[in-house]
Amino acid sequence: MELSPTEVVDIASIPLNNEVTKGLVPAQVEYVKESVVEINEELSCVGQSLRAVAASLSDIKNNIKPGNWRAFLRSGAINCSERFAVDLVSAYTNWLGGSDINDNLLASLTPRSLALMGGKGVTDKERQRVIEAVENGERMTEATVRGLVKGSKTKANKSGQKTESQKIKSLKEKIETYKKVISNLQDENKKLSKLLSNREKIDSLVQ
Repeated sequence: MELSPTEVVDIASIPLNNEVTKGLVPAQVEYVKESVVEINEELSCVGQSLRAVAASLSDIKNNIKPGNWRAFLRSGAINCSERFAVDLVSAYTNWLGGSDINDNLLASLTPRSLALMGGKGVTDKERQRVIEAVENGERMTEATVRGLVKGSKTKANKSGQKTESQKIKSLKEKIETYKKVISNLQDENKKLSKLLSNREKIDSLVQ
């Protein structure tokens, strides 16, 4: 569920199946739904920020000489590692810049995974395989992404089925984890906003 900045979500429309809500009182169900809205909004913001940062870094690279670009990456001027920046630029140049992947899905992938999706010989069909795996809720490690874009099949989940109480407990734990993730992402968004501001300054200097 990707939300526009002005969209108001009716929590009654949030789909939670019986396995999720079984045994929960109405207040707990409402709490989960409200958390879902907040999580999805924050994830969309993260995806938007990643795309914007990738675009900004690509613009910088395209407007300065290679030697200056390498020096820039090592300068510590931006609040991310050199590898992080290089991977985002690679992803943006090779596929992300022209992609309509949803922001909430984009937030589920690391810069290294995004770069792998734009690797030499990787097709749109193989990238779609990764996107569908994210949509299906599969755990997307960089190794998993590498396997998918190379045509490898992910291993089937052979673990036993969880009981209803285990599923509810797992959901509650995930919500608490997501809250912590959101807090961290909000801090990252502040840093990324500074980077976007720096881009505007660079643009004004170039002009």
